[in-house]
Amino acid sequence: MHPPRRILYSRGRSVYRRIISPALDRLDSETWHHNVHRALHLAERWPLALDLLERLASPSGRLRDPRLRVTVAGIELDSPVMVGAGWDKSGEAVRALYALGFSGVEVGTVVEHPQPGNPRPRQFAVAPGVVINRLGFNSPGARAVARNLEAYLGMGIPVGVSVGKNRDVPPEGAPEAHAAVVRALHPYASYFAINVSSPNTPGLRELQERGPLTEIVLAVLEAMEAMGGRKPLFVKIAPELSLGATDDVIQVVTDHGLAGIIATNTVADPEIKARYGDRWRDEPGGLSGDDPCFRRIATEKVAYIHRATSGAVDVIGVGGVKDAATALEKIAAGARAVQLVTALRGEGPAVAAKINRGLVAWMERRGVSSLQEVVGSASG
Repeated sequence: MHPPRRILYSRGRSVYRRIISPALDRLDSETWHHNVHRALHLAERWPLALDLLERLASPSGRLRDPRLRVTVAGIELDSPVMVGAGWDKSGEAVRALYALGFSGVEVGTVVEHPQPGNPRPRQFAVAPGVVINRLGFNSPGARAVARNLEAYLGMGIPVGVSVGKNRDVPPEGAPEAHAAVVRALHPYASYFAINVSSPNTPGLRELQERGPLTEIVLAVLEAMEAMGGRKPLFVKIAPELSLGATDDVIQVVTDHGLAGIIATNTVADPEIKARYGDRWRDEPGGLSGDDPCFRRIATEKVAYIHRATSGAVDVIGVGGVKDAATALEKIAAGARAVQLVTALRGEGPAVAAKINRGLVAWMERRGVSSLQEVVGSASG
């Protein structure tokens, strides 16, 4: 007699955490990521492989519970759990990631021209579920990503596009650099996100200031209008951004009717990186994943934006999300949806499905009829 699917699933999770994940941690982090991304891309060629991915993530198939549905910037998601920018930079694994239980995928960051990024090695697993990266906007370029995303048109999968500038573009060229990416990808994006908060491109975070950010926003809005109309536009901010600077970003978002803010990018704080050994203190790059300090800072940013705007600005929460508890933490702080990247490695391919089941179980215990009721409930 064959073991029930749920038992096999439980055993699979245990095997991943005890055997597979520790083994992967001994491999070159970027090579591991490339191989998994390639495998998911190849799986999209065969419906049977996609079905297997869905069953791997959830033994009873994709969870479709109306209590999980959320609306972000007018975009309907069947759950709040999305893939954040940085996991699928080329837009070649959207359907496979959706099969794993994610409600949408943010592709990129995409830059106008192909760019190799920073020299390798540039991604390091410093602890289980914790990564430091300094990839530096490695991207095949906007035209290549457009060709890739064309395959997903008509599938109904929400696709965001994180937009950046090439490393050699000076600050004064940033507005047109972002606009060029938007023009190339407008037909394929459910929303766009301006990424001026990565710590891995020199001078990029200075573009979060009100003046430069306003110029980028105006150029992107003009590009969208020229391509047939506005789509929701977010700004992604750094966790270290001061409250005053955060207020400036909020002002730009509200002044120009943008959809909202993604909070936050990776953290470059030397003291947080040094928690994993003094050798990492001054290592260039941003830390992400299962670090409590990073998670707390990101959640505080979510809560601050929600309070400052009385919930009028949609927030997508990122930073340390790995299970239902950490997802709820972001949602209760004010996030309408959450994104994860590093947890795909630390928790395994079933992480989105696991979070969604955990959210439903939590709502059942408390008699909550919709996750929307929870948004901002702990932000004060």
